[in-house]
Amino acid sequence: MKYFLFNTLGDNSNDGYCFTSDTPEGGVDSWDLIAGYRIADEYPNGIEKTVLRLEEEYPGLVLASYIGNADRMLAFRNDAAKVIIDINQNETEIIPFTLLDYKGKVRSEDYVFINPVGAVDCLNWKKSICTRDNEGNIETYEKLVFARESLEHTPHLFRIRFNSSLYLFSDLLANTLLSKGHTNLIFKDIEVA
Repeated sequence: MKYFLFNTLGDNSNDGYCFTSDTPEGGVDSWDLIAGYRIADEYPNGIEKTVLRLEEEYPGLVLASYIGNADRMLAFRNDAAKVIIDINQNETEIIPFTLLDYKGKVRSEDYVFINPVGAVDCLNWKKSICTRDNEGNIETYEKLVFARESLEHTPHLFRIRFNSSLYLFSDLLANTLLSKGHTNLIFKDIEVA
């Protein structure tokens, strides 16, 4: 199966799309959403209402299928999220949130954060060019090369181990989203060896 790296900033060439560098308020924070942990374990009594605020410095008003953001969260409209969940068939949490404009007015209640639980060790470390911390986490990278054998039995959406804020989407998932007209989605080819 072929995979693509998902660009969480969204389509930077279209400044009409909503974008935010703000972090969620209320129930979950951005770390919860990019760490790859099962959020339900962290909040056994349920997650309180969560909001994500747009900012005045990003004037885009178009509510696309995906809300681009600087915190690498997967913020999808419900119809796109349903496609992802139906195809992925792997443990994936959905956390609803309210999207507010910069004045605090509700823009939409039709969005969710997607949290693919876990991560896959799928990098070819000999061919990748990156720096790692003492725990093995990727700090910076010039080039990531993925190990072909590690991608053979992976879900259609998953996080990369040692950098859980990077996501791979299968060609089936990416092409289905695009063919259904979902917007603000940027998928980049990856190198496999």
